[in-house]
Amino acid sequence: MENKLNEEKFVDMGENMKSIENRFQSKTMCTAKWLQTTLHLQNGFTHSCHHPKAHKIPTDEIRRSPSALHNTAFKLEQRAKMLNNIRPEECDYCWNIEDLPGNNYSDRTYKSIEPEWSMPYLDEIENKGANSHINPSYLEVSFENTCNFKCAYCSPDISSKWLEEIKQYGPYPTTWNTGNLEWLKQTGQMPILNREYNPYVEAFWDWWPNLYPSLHTFRITGGEPLLSKNTWKVLEYIKKNPKPNLSFAINTNLGVPDHLIDKLLRYYSEISPNIKRFDIYTSAEAWGSQCEYIRYGMDYQKFIKNCKKILSVITNINNGDNRLHFMITFNLLSVTTFVNFLSDIIALRNEYNQNERLNYVPIMTSYVRWPKFLDVRLLTNDIKQKFKNDLLEFSNIWSISNFRKMKKDGATDLNQKVVFYMEEINQFDRLIEYMETEHPNENVERGNFYKFITEYDKRKNLNFYKTFPELSNFYDLCKEYK
Repeated sequence: MENKLNEEKFVDMGENMKSIENRFQSKTMCTAKWLQTTLHLQNGFTHSCHHPKAHKIPTDEIRRSPSALHNTAFKLEQRAKMLNNIRPEECDYCWNIEDLPGNNYSDRTYKSIEPEWSMPYLDEIENKGANSHINPSYLEVSFENTCNFKCAYCSPDISSKWLEEIKQYGPYPTTWNTGNLEWLKQTGQMPILNREYNPYVEAFWDWWPNLYPSLHTFRITGGEPLLSKNTWKVLEYIKKNPKPNLSFAINTNLGVPDHLIDKLLRYYSEISPNIKRFDIYTSAEAWGSQCEYIRYGMDYQKFIKNCKKILSVITNINNGDNRLHFMITFNLLSVTTFVNFLSDIIALRNEYNQNERLNYVPIMTSYVRWPKFLDVRLLTNDIKQKFKNDLLEFSNIWSISNFRKMKKDGATDLNQKVVFYMEEINQFDRLIEYMETEHPNENVERGNFYKFITEYDKRKNLNFYKTFPELSNFYDLCKEYK
């Protein structure tokens, strides 16, 4: 989603969504169910976007057609529900947002009214209906779980470092046995190692020649994509097969060796002139040592250094569209330094943005639902209130509406290239509203938080009290429920 929406466009979002609902005669319609897919090829799972729980891709379906990587029988059923004005249960992330008090736009709206990869394909959706195969216009794929980080909210199927740890020490002693490999085996989620035969990766490359011409947006995630040979195979293919309307993106934790960052930037320089845009996505949700604690393996200073390195190349090439995006996976460990992290975002925008309408450093804020013991709703009311006040004060100061008001009132020394945009403010607001709702299983998950963190510290030689002194009382409270 472009990060330069003005207030008028923001107001129009609801009207645009209503027009789609009216066209399909369904108030549960979401075009992402047809046009967007995320593929986890390391274990053969897919979902229509990153919010619904992923489901297994039957191998007999991809033997009949590799496009079944996206068009699974299960997904066709969910499309039929939407066309019949029924809310698919797997889409509860958006229903939760839409059911909050006030006027809240969920990602169902953001995705469905997206002007490039969604709106132009409404005729095709209408023609295909619920039962026919359709190529996605927006595809996100992880080829393998190879990764150099062990983030607190991650799991063995997504991170090879997590897999190694669980093999060595076993699952975490939570109610859910976090990281349980037996459960992954039983549910078909055990990752296929990169040195082993993978029928899903094979199906992807069989599908690729037919898929590539129809793609508008293609994004590689992981694991850590820069550690996968398939990533470099894709980049080489795009280099040799220019596609002027392609929006390409790649995720990276920016914690890989320098030579891989340099290799990425060489491809970036070669490919960018021959496609529509080349975006790089990275993730953080806290600041300094607290971010390093959450995203174990990160060097925060190196992270910021690599952000600047990438932004220097982006702004130098500058086709007006390329960005370095921040995906914020907000969890209860984020609250005490989140504003500090946003200050670093402001600093990057101040250094690299040219004006308020050209933002090279967009952010997207989502809240963690799994693991449940990192849900921000578990925090005590005093911590929530302080975070709410700090975030609202900070975001209001730097909001685009506040800057425009100050300008209207006669201020002349405004740095208008440094602002938070309307959709970013809306995401902060809905995060706060979500935080203030009740957690359905608060005591159990507080106990799980204590058990997880205690074991997390032990395995990684960390100290929660020293890293999060502001949350020490909360940690002690959680001990009562362990």
